[in-house]
Amino acid sequence: MSEIKIVRFDPRKDKEALEALVKDFEYRSIYPIDIQKFSNEIENRVKDLKLRNSMILAKMEDKVVGAGFFTIMNDFLGNIHTIIHDVVVRKENSFKMGIEELIFRELFSYLKKTMKIDKIGIFIRRNDSNIQSLLMKLKIKKSELDYYEGEI
Repeated sequence: MSEIKIVRFDPRKDKEALEALVKDFEYRSIYPIDIQKFSNEIENRVKDLKLRNSMILAKMEDKVVGAGFFTIMNDFLGNIHTIIHDVVVRKENSFKMGIEELIFRELFSYLKKTMKIDKIGIFIRRNDSNIQSLLMKLKIKKSELDYYEGEI
């Protein structure tokens, strides 16, 4: 089995492969995937070096097999919130290869060392026991808060 390498996103080499990976991720995505909106967001993030370097890719034999992203936002009180998104992987490359763990660890390291952020949030499905186990392994605890969602 080939070794998994964790690299930073290179827009010249990795854009098409990343878009293909995101298209294949619909089996686990919480929200519908619009590739054009995704592509636009990636192009906006590429303009800021810190955000471009924060897009983590996992590669095997120069093929993109996983990707990790986060979003930083300020609330109305001026507090910074960092949300780590579900790691994007294909079904066949999923959990047993440890891709998610490698990407999460690299994202955590980047946030702590480069962005100077030490508190994060992660939304997961209640029935996703693989990710829950991984988060426990990484010492990420469940919050007291519940997240509610609805259409208005």
